[in-house]
Amino acid sequence: MLRERISRELDHDPRFSWRGESVTRIENLSDIVFALALGMIVSSAARPETFDQLTANLLTIIPVTAAFAILFMIWNAHYVFFRRYGVADGHIILLNCLLLLLVLFTAYPLRFIFDSLYGYVQGVMGDWSRLEAAGIGYREAGVIMGYFALGYGLIYLVISQMYAHALNKAELLGLSASEIEMTRQSIWIFRVQILIVALTGVCAVWSPMYAFSGWIMGLIWPAALLVDRLIPVPEDDRNAGSEIQPDG
Repeated sequence: MLRERISRELDHDPRFSWRGESVTRIENLSDIVFALALGMIVSSAARPETFDQLTANLLTIIPVTAAFAILFMIWNAHYVFFRRYGVADGHIILLNCLLLLLVLFTAYPLRFIFDSLYGYVQGVMGDWSRLEAAGIGYREAGVIMGYFALGYGLIYLVISQMYAHALNKAELLGLSASEIEMTRQSIWIFRVQILIVALTGVCAVWSPMYAFSGWIMGLIWPAALLVDRLIPVPEDDRNAGSEIQPDG
């Protein structure tokens, strides 16, 4: 039908039938924790009491936006999992609780990293006061990056395990051939992210690159495209050859 075709093509995940039709209590709890982590990122600065402090506070929108974007990508991976598979057994509940703990652990280091990067940009322009006030040098910045890499890597390790659990339940969930390959593709993309982030953390803590090793994470996107090429998704029989038909 026309409405079904339009709905599928404009859907957030058009090639995957969503099995999580209703929001579960575990998702409600997760959203609350993600909202708390986002609040920690946005409101971690002290309350401004003068005009200069207010102006400086408004400029923090730059590091806040970057940290917000990374946390939102983690939320989106979590959201897509529950919409795709609708699984909330004991194994998933345990993994989800661990994920939420890691999200809260990562929130402050994530904000601190981008605050430090912003302070470094200001320093290059002649004002090192931000980094000096925070007591951050190259070594300290590298350790902070290591904290973030540890949390970020563990988060995607947990998410990859959640997807792997769903893949093990493929027959029970009634996953099609294309959905199985999409799930396998997602797992490998997460695993590649873990390896790249682990390399970032090692370079940040134990090499002279320190926080500049964060640029290694730029490899995540081309690596994901490579995985997409190496694990092609077959055309789903339910979508293949479908044509727009008039309603009625």
